[in-house]
Amino acid sequence: MPEQTTTERALRLLELLQARRSWSGGELAGRLGVDGRTLRRDVERLRRLGYHVEARRGPDGGYRLSTGSDLPPLVFTPDEALAVAAALASSAANGAAGGGEVALTALAKMEQVMPPAVRRRVRALRSSVAFGGTPNAVAGAYPAPLNAGVLAVLALACRDAERVRLRVMSTEGADTGRESPCHVEPVALVPRQTRWFLVCRDLDRGWRVLRVDRITGASATGVRFEPEEVPGGDPVAFVTSRLGAPPRRHTATILIHAPIEQVQAYMGGFATDFAPTTTATGQAATHWRIADVRLEVLAGGLLWVRWPFEVVDSPELAALLRDRSAAFAHAAGLLATCDEPAFTGEARLRPAPPPA
Repeated sequence: MPEQTTTERALRLLELLQARRSWSGGELAGRLGVDGRTLRRDVERLRRLGYHVEARRGPDGGYRLSTGSDLPPLVFTPDEALAVAAALASSAANGAAGGGEVALTALAKMEQVMPPAVRRRVRALRSSVAFGGTPNAVAGAYPAPLNAGVLAVLALACRDAERVRLRVMSTEGADTGRESPCHVEPVALVPRQTRWFLVCRDLDRGWRVLRVDRITGASATGVRFEPEEVPGGDPVAFVTSRLGAPPRRHTATILIHAPIEQVQAYMGGFATDFAPTTTATGQAATHWRIADVRLEVLAGGLLWVRWPFEVVDSPELAALLRDRSAAFAHAAGLLATCDEPAFTGEARLRPAPPPA
């Protein structure tokens, strides 16, 4: 086996440090095939490049990559690179991250530095994605998990007009969990809210829309086909026609009776869209904008609010909170005769201003 160069070894060390929270010095040296002294030099080399590598002495000591104020380069495996590219493409299609421009710029920068084999897969993904004309992102929703290998095969097949054989898991009725094979001609990948969909022509069943997260296996056949136009001419419109219009997106503004510094310190790790404001009495407060396709998700998010709050502009959310308040009070053991209720927050609609 040829000896690794210093740069290759440093990149391998960085990949290991990113893969696990902590490593012993012996483990790292063994993985790299070097002695302890060389390992320490490589660690110091990463520190000079801006990586914050912590070292601890003793029997439980070792090395770990900690967070820092800078953003040094990261090392991705091929599957990780494709997963990041898929997230960026979905973000651009959904209108997130500054209308999608920031996401597309980041994706272009990634492509420039990727090895040829990975770049081919990522460019195939980008070229096979059908973008809609309007944003459809849903705040607070989690993306459906994707198999990077399946996504890569589908992207290349869409770009190259190559037939693929799929295994698709059923989620309906008695066949739930059962996989069925199909032979398709893929045309486009369409990100829609938190999921990806494949527009394809099934050789046995005609035009279909398949959820990519339900495709458990995909293999290229090497057989090319002459692409046909999607019914209606637009893959995004075809997906919408098959699945229906996206569900209504509920939005609400929450007035939190606490300064924005306190709110961000407590909730900033898992929530965004805070803005400073003041109450009618001049006290520092915070506006929090929330949105989701389900009112129950919005109500659940309010469990994180530890201060009194008001629902400013969503009668539906306020009504849901009133409806559920008795159940929460019962679960907490609160009775109508209690002198000191434990919950200090309140959900109410702001009174309408008097007529001018």
